[in-house]
Amino acid sequence: MSAPHADELEAIRAGETVSPERVSALWDSLEPARIEDIGGSRWKGTGLDTGHPMFAMLGQMRWWGKDFTDPRKVDPILVTDDSGSVVPDTSATGGGGASLWQVSFRGRPCASMVYDRLPVIDHFAVVDPDTLLAVMNGRGTVHEGEHFWFLLERER
Repeated sequence: MSAPHADELEAIRAGETVSPERVSALWDSLEPARIEDIGGSRWKGTGLDTGHPMFAMLGQMRWWGKDFTDPRKVDPILVTDDSGSVVPDTSATGGGGASLWQVSFRGRPCASMVYDRLPVIDHFAVVDPDTLLAVMNGRGTVHEGEHFWFLLERER
């Protein structure tokens, strides 16, 4: 990761909240993710608190991250259960999973996760080989004109 991206991501992580404009600017400076960069890995998620209600909702459901087993088999919502295990939660996805496709966001094609049963697409940009900046897009996901932004870090 180049120094400007590292510094900016560190500054975003250090704050309790971040403006959507700041996260959007970081997105625009990053390279779009490729499907082959993501598949075959589990990724730990961290929401970015831009004031979007999804930030609190994911905390309440104990969101852990995503599992991209392969491009056509994705568990889009992993949560921590009462025993502390990380498990898929299909109740939040209408009973379905997801798959990876190349879809454009903000004018650039990027690896994107399309939910099977929800009108939602998550788009990904590369911060570094083990960190993705992600944005949720689709019907009902934009709040007061803003998208929900989050980070994914590859589980090692």
